[in-house]
Amino acid sequence: MADYKQGDVKIDGIKIHYYRAVINHTGSGKQTIILLHGVSDNGLCWSRVAEVLIKKYDVILVDAQGHGLSDRVGPGFSYESHARQIAGLIKALKLTKPLVMGHSMGAGTAADMASEYPALPGAIILVDPPWSDLAPHPRNAEEAGKMQQEFHNMFSGLGKRRIQDIIMESRKLDPSWPEEERLPWAMAKKQFDINIFNYVVVNPHPFEEIVGKIQCPTLLVTGEKGVVSKETAEKITTLWKANSPYRWARIEGAGHNVHRDNYMGFMKALEEFLKEVR
Repeated sequence: MADYKQGDVKIDGIKIHYYRAVINHTGSGKQTIILLHGVSDNGLCWSRVAEVLIKKYDVILVDAQGHGLSDRVGPGFSYESHARQIAGLIKALKLTKPLVMGHSMGAGTAADMASEYPALPGAIILVDPPWSDLAPHPRNAEEAGKMQQEFHNMFSGLGKRRIQDIIMESRKLDPSWPEEERLPWAMAKKQFDINIFNYVVVNPHPFEEIVGKIQCPTLLVTGEKGVVSKETAEKITTLWKANSPYRWARIEGAGHNVHRDNYMGFMKALEEFLKEVR
């Protein structure tokens, strides 16, 4: 495993924790790529992908608020918080046009940040963002509320169990995952603030509004059985307004955890896009 320097930045009084690969820290001259995890994970859940990226990039793994070693959620938390905090981290670390890649909730954060702060990212990679008919829009608030309660119950139960028991549960839930993915996933569940489910954690605005504001090069990565349907991905292509390139990669055999379900297929799509925007 790579050696990481750990640090914190304060954004609006909230501590955001991050890991930065020591061999590529400030002064390396390499382009920075920031990796954002999904709900209940933490920055180190990206470790397997980061091990490859550190050969060419200055890699930063971020713990979102309510996750990892970052501050817990509180009354001031809202869906805007994560995007605002990543924008603040980019400014605090004096990063120039970093690439930002996120999975699930982290993909939503990357897209929200790119739409609200278009001058900051050099490119974004969105790995199965929470863009579906179950997003918490007023028209389906009841269904979204039920789904959020199910997540609360599931992750609350996991977080109270021993690490080894959580690892065993991951084998039942996702038997095809590589074993190296399981320990970071399990440890993240012990650090997760379950109270985040008391708040809306994805953008309540339709993805159509978000896509129309994004200006930087963008890669959308979806799984064959993921959240973003084939129809939604095709619709995004028609909504793209920027002069920057937009690419879509659909990874066969993968579910929502695209980079875990089909690591080789995911990395191939990612590396092809990174060559294009380098």
